[in-house]
Amino acid sequence: MDTVRYDAVHQDEQDDGEKGASSLPLNRPWSSKPKRSLGTQLILALALFASLLANAYFLDRQYLRPWALANELPTRYANLKRNIPTENVAHDAFDSINRTTQDAAWNDWTMEPWQSFVALDEDYVIDVDLPHAQRWPWDKTKGTYILTAAHELHCVRVLRTAVNEAHDGVPEENQSWQYEHLIHCLNLLRKTVVCNADDTPLYTGHLHANAKSEHPNAGIGSTRMCRDWNALLTWSRARSACYRPVNWSSDYPEIERYKYCPDGSRPWEKDEHEKL
Repeated sequence: MDTVRYDAVHQDEQDDGEKGASSLPLNRPWSSKPKRSLGTQLILALALFASLLANAYFLDRQYLRPWALANELPTRYANLKRNIPTENVAHDAFDSINRTTQDAAWNDWTMEPWQSFVALDEDYVIDVDLPHAQRWPWDKTKGTYILTAAHELHCVRVLRTAVNEAHDGVPEENQSWQYEHLIHCLNLLRKTVVCNADDTPLYTGHLHANAKSEHPNAGIGSTRMCRDWNALLTWSRARSACYRPVNWSSDYPEIERYKYCPDGSRPWEKDEHEKL
C-alpha cells in the first residue's frame, strides 16, 4: 500500500501570539490584574447599595399583609389613594340639630354634586373603556359624565331635604322631591353599601371614646383611611362640564345650564364665534 505523507506547511514567521508571548518581560507575572479606578469602585459601591435597598424593599413587601396594599392602589381615573386618616366622630356640623350650623355645612361648595359634572375627551374615554356619553355643547369631541361620588352625594342631599321638610311639617304636595325620586336615592345608596361590602368590625358598648356616652354609637373614635375628596374636586373641576342645575322652569333652555365654568372661562363664546 502506498504511504501517505503529510508535510508541514511552511511558516515564514512566528505566530503573532507566540511572538507577542515571547516578547513579554520575564519579570511580569501572568496572574497580574490591572487596578480598578476610583470611579469604577464608586459605581460598584453604589450598585451594591442599590441592590441592598432593593432586597430590603422586596423583603418588606414579602411580609406585608395584602390588605395593607389596598390603600396604596390608585383609582383608575383621578388617581386617588386611601391616604387620608379620618376619625369616626359621634357628631359634626353635618348632623347638628342647629339648622343654621347644619345648613352652613351642607351648603359649602365642596358639597355641591355638580362640581363633579365633567366633560371628557373622546380619546380618553376610549382609552379607559368608558361608554359613549351625550356631547358637551361647547365641544363635540367631549362627552358629559357625572362622577359616581357626585351622584351618591346628590342622593344624600335629596334625602336630607326630605327629612328636614318632613320634620318641619311641609305638606307632601309642597315638598321638593317626589316620593319616586326619594325611593330611587335610597336604593342607589343601598346598592353602594352592598357593592362596597365594607367588612371593618366596629366595636360596641360603653368603651373607648364611648365610655361616658349615654347612647354609644358603634366605632366612635376609630380611624379609617379615606380618599382625598378635595383632590377629587380638583380633578373634576379641571375637566368641568360647566354645569349648574339652575332655573327648573320647563321653558328654560337646558344649554344655559352649561355656562357656569369654575375657572371663569366662557367656551360658548368660542362656539358662537365659529358659527359666524
